[in-house]
Amino acid sequence: MTIINSSEYKNLFFAYALSEEVPSRGTIILLDGLPSNPLSKNQLMKKLSEQDYDIFFPRYEGTWESGGRFLERAPSEAIIEFIEMLKRGRNLENKKYKAGKVFLLGSSFGGGVALDIATKFPPNKICVVSPVISFRKVEGIESLGNHLKTSEVENYRFDSRDWQRLIEDKIWNLENCKIINPSNIMIIAGKDDDQIKEKDVTEFGKKNSIKVRVCDSGHITLSKIPDSILAEIIDFFSE
Repeated sequence: MTIINSSEYKNLFFAYALSEEVPSRGTIILLDGLPSNPLSKNQLMKKLSEQDYDIFFPRYEGTWESGGRFLERAPSEAIIEFIEMLKRGRNLENKKYKAGKVFLLGSSFGGGVALDIATKFPPNKICVVSPVISFRKVEGIESLGNHLKTSEVENYRFDSRDWQRLIEDKIWNLENCKIINPSNIMIIAGKDDDQIKEKDVTEFGKKNSIKVRVCDSGHITLSKIPDSILAEIIDFFSE
């Protein structure tokens, strides 16, 4: 039976589920979309843990249970610090946990975060689904900021000036950065995605020599990855 626990590192609150298999097949870090309900990822955490991976799900700085201010700095910076902490080792459940292989699985906003990490710090492998390549090209991005400021104000705490920097691709800009180890990255795009255009994703993949798998679906979130696609992701991580 998979048990989901939680802890904190600096500003980051994180949930985690450790594999019953020791050693595990590796550490998977989930990077969520925006907005989202973190509890909706519990099923995915359990599925991946049952495949003998250790799963960690940090909340971005300034969101949900985490401290700090959202978008005050690029979310990738805190996640890189989090990865480095796991590789150094951390006491969890009265024993030392130390990550070996580290994999990132991100969707939408989290896919953009994962690809930004790939320009600075290469994990073993990265898989992103329906990733944001440029915020300027996301349908309805202006109204999303207003929604977060009104309906999600307690869960996403940010300054409007930082949001403006995000949607102008000034917090990070994948178009002007070089991806490290593109052969260790897989992108999955939805053919009928009405938020992240398949054309933008495939062009980005071609430009950066990254494998892009286009599936017959719309926008893909972490909580709604089809089992067939999840099996492909696990195969990719285990190669």
